[in-house]
Amino acid sequence: MITHMKELINQYKYKTASNMPRRGLGILLAFTIALSGCGIMDSSDTAMPDSFETSSAPTASVTPSFHETTNTADSSYVPETTEYEPPRLSEAEIVLQSMTTEEKIGQMFFAAVRKDANGSGITGLTDHISALITENHIGGYILFSENIVTETQTKGFISELKSLSKIPLFVGVDEEGGLVSRTGALGYEKIPAAEAIGKAGQEKAYACGATIGAYLSELGFNVDFAPDSDINTNPANTVIGSRAFGSDELTVSKMVVAFLNGLNDEGIMGTVKHFPGHGDTNQDSHYGFASVTHDIKRLRAVETVPFKAAIDNGVPFVMVGHISVPNVTGDDMPATLSKTIVTDLLRDELGFKGIIITDAMDMGAITNAFSSGEAAVKAILAGVDMILMPQNFEEAYASVVNAVKEGTIGIDRIDESVLRILEIKYK
Repeated sequence: MITHMKELINQYKYKTASNMPRRGLGILLAFTIALSGCGIMDSSDTAMPDSFETSSAPTASVTPSFHETTNTADSSYVPETTEYEPPRLSEAEIVLQSMTTEEKIGQMFFAAVRKDANGSGITGLTDHISALITENHIGGYILFSENIVTETQTKGFISELKSLSKIPLFVGVDEEGGLVSRTGALGYEKIPAAEAIGKAGQEKAYACGATIGAYLSELGFNVDFAPDSDINTNPANTVIGSRAFGSDELTVSKMVVAFLNGLNDEGIMGTVKHFPGHGDTNQDSHYGFASVTHDIKRLRAVETVPFKAAIDNGVPFVMVGHISVPNVTGDDMPATLSKTIVTDLLRDELGFKGIIITDAMDMGAITNAFSSGEAAVKAILAGVDMILMPQNFEEAYASVVNAVKEGTIGIDRIDESVLRILEIKYK
């Protein structure tokens, strides 16, 4: 038997390393040592094959360490390496990195020039409007009834506005139906007020949204500041009334989502307004202070429900109203300028990831208490992404630029808003 074992060993010990599996080599080596120790093999039998190098390390150290090459028999072996690839930037991120601070701040403004010095509606491009786009780099422009006279004129005006902007320009309008329509001169189908739509049901809401979306898209608009998402819970309310789809949160929620879907299917981005809910005020924020006395539990249970439904449905814009909510914020600060409302409630609690825009900043609730510059800075610090129609654009713009230079507003705060804007523009 021993003779037979020696013959087997001699058959294998001169095999070349390239033909011998490593596990087999280990077994053979251990087997040879064992036999040698028993006196079965002499020193000449235990000589290593020419293809292996002897080592001063203990014989038992057969398996290479973690840092050694794992194939000593093949000198051409090259370990596989994985090159580090940095995360790919989105188009929006690439554009953001190329922008100056002034360009970024400009994107956060949604401007309007409604009338000329003589009080006549502006119906085409002017030097002032051109400068807003090419020098101040505004992110959006809004038209009103006095700026919309004929289809041909409106299409041409919007086309000129867009052509001047190196970054895609938001062009918006308030087109809710009912009393709030800016396209009356164009002879389009009359859309009923939201109250009537709500009574007709979700299919009607969708159809009205799609009808409005179709003609706005044809004209060149891409943003509609509609639908009104307030709940008409106060019959004495003079600003909302028939603009609301109903007096309960579930009805309004269903109508809002259906209307938004109609707009979206025609290529128009909708906006829900006026967060956190203007339906129970006794005052009109167009002219001055307006407030509701509800606490946070009531807002969560009623007023914010339609907004949450729209957010869950992917609405791109939420417009914050100039309503004070003292039992939530602890002061009379308009919601537009309140971090508690804008960031804590809307952004964080409700999970809104799109663009937060102010209601028009030329309204009395703002201008009676703040300068254009103060209001713009406070709104951005509160978490707003876009400032709509400051009473004095130049002052508002310069104040934000100075606030960034002085460190009152961090550049990271600007970047996070501008990235949201760019992500929707380049989507």
